[in-house]
Amino acid sequence: RAWVWDGVRLEFLHPTAEDYAAGRSSNAMSCVLRVSNGRHSMLLVGDIPQQQELELLDRVPSTQLRSSILLAPHHGSKTSSSAEFLQAVAPAQIWLQTGYLNRYGHPATAVMARYADAGLPSRNTASCGAIRWQSSQPDSSTCTRRERPLYWWHQVPASGLAD
Repeated sequence: RAWVWDGVRLEFLHPTAEDYAAGRSSNAMSCVLRVSNGRHSMLLVGDIPQQQELELLDRVPSTQLRSSILLAPHHGSKTSSSAEFLQAVAPAQIWLQTGYLNRYGHPATAVMARYADAGLPSRNTASCGAIRWQSSQPDSSTCTRRERPLYWWHQVPASGLAD
């Protein structure tokens, strides 16, 4: 469930064979992948809800969860991003993959407050576009929408959207 490619370790942490046997919902079965170069890492967690976050905490050593960047669970849904999970992952940045004015209201206001209370800076694809990050500059990331705006791009209001 793990391999190294060009010096980068990719490791699947979820789901397990037992999860398939339990017949869980598609969100609960979301792939959780940790990508690491030995110094910095990203935890990509799909749409897992809090129950699966807590199961990961019970099953996976904290050293395997700690990551420089956390892709917000379930797009910042109110059913995800438990305080316990955030504390265990201890990311330097949170990235949210959402669409502008999406019908689900992601990210949830309570989740964004949880990120802010934990002192976690965040970027949201709804206002940022694609997020660029390099492990050689781990404390910074840039928004392609700001770096290379296209002629049809319009300014997205900053209210409620982390950038």
